[in-house]
Amino acid sequence: MTTARPLEMPSTTIPQGLEDLLNAKVASLTTLGRDGAPQATLVWFAYNRDLSRFQLSLSDDRLKVRNLIARPKVSLLIFDPADQFRYLDVRGTARTEPDDGFAWADAFITPKYGADVRDFPGANRLVITIEPDNIFSQNGAG
Repeated sequence: MTTARPLEMPSTTIPQGLEDLLNAKVASLTTLGRDGAPQATLVWFAYNRDLSRFQLSLSDDRLKVRNLIARPKVSLLIFDPADQFRYLDVRGTARTEPDDGFAWADAFITPKYGADVRDFPGANRLVITIEPDNIFSQNGAG
């Protein structure tokens, strides 16, 4: 006989012991396509500590952007490549706004990744802000 795990209340805080994952170099963004099927893409991200929000810089001509504008519910999975049992799964609602003059990318993406998004395809960059509804996590096996 198995016992059911107690229901956990939704949480939007980063659990203690997993803060280092905020410095991860890549995450998987999952959006919902027109047919309702998930579409996952590896993305760069930044955690904006002032807003307590996860943010991305994306070109407005990408499928993932069209998906999240039409269906803003998303998941951002951030994992530890050295330990498959350590992760944050941020589920929430995406909001988009123009990144005028690349100001957000210059402040968050360039310092973290050492890259200038102006060198990437797509002329118009958007800041994608994920408003978390819940952050699921695991910190090691078991």
